[in-house]
Amino acid sequence: MKHGMWPAVARTFRRAAPPLAWYYAVTLALPLANGAAQAGAFAEHALVVLVLPPVLIVLASVTREMARALACRSEPPT
Repeated sequence: MKHGMWPAVARTFRRAAPPLAWYYAVTLALPLANGAAQAGAFAEHALVVLVLPPVLIVLASVTREMARALACRSEPPT
């Protein structure tokens, strides 16, 4: 891999930041504003909402970079 995987992950997070911020606002801030914090299940919901998207972003980015590296390795030289 020429440039490494972590810069690609950082680029992916920068691209995903605006939609992810809206997702957090809708799934966390709005329910909190409506009083959902008193519900016992909200803490579990918030944990999943906060942890799962970054994990999926990292996995998708790493998978894409690995596929690109394998594709570059298998291309015949020109």
